[in-house]
Amino acid sequence: MAYYPDLIQVLKTIPLFLDLKEFQLAKLAETASIVEFESGSVVVSEGGRLDCIYIILEGEIKVEVFVPAYGNIETSHLGPLDILGWSALTPVVRQRTGTATCLTNSFMVKFDTKKLIPLCELDHDIGMLTYKRVANVAARSFLTTRLQLMNLILSSTQAHKVSQDLE
Repeated sequence: MAYYPDLIQVLKTIPLFLDLKEFQLAKLAETASIVEFESGSVVVSEGGRLDCIYIILEGEIKVEVFVPAYGNIETSHLGPLDILGWSALTPVVRQRTGTATCLTNSFMVKFDTKKLIPLCELDHDIGMLTYKRVANVAARSFLTTRLQLMNLILSSTQAHKVSQDLE
């Protein structure tokens, strides 16, 4: 695993922040820290508090949602430079929408949304870059979840039809 001594240098390596100036990266660094999770650790829990978002630097994460009568269904598999916990930046969502578990040891940049949201409101360049990327991540998340739920419904319908045919 890598060692991350300088948070500003780490932020410079993240494509999302390439257009930011040094002083903006310094402001952004004030809202962030580097965190490490061991394999098997739960990073966020469905229904949990919305207080931070993560950008994965190293590692693999699976995201699952609970579906009644089916249990936990994996909705995404995340890796380096993916954003985890984007719902913490949305004003309508009041709790975590899935559970994220580390499949490998992982390093992430953790942003405190109580500091990040006001920074995005004050510095529109930071805000535009951040929210534009979060909008893309949310759209991808909704699309993949929708497709997975449609497959789940189709499988259930086919299983029901087969059982009716056997009667």
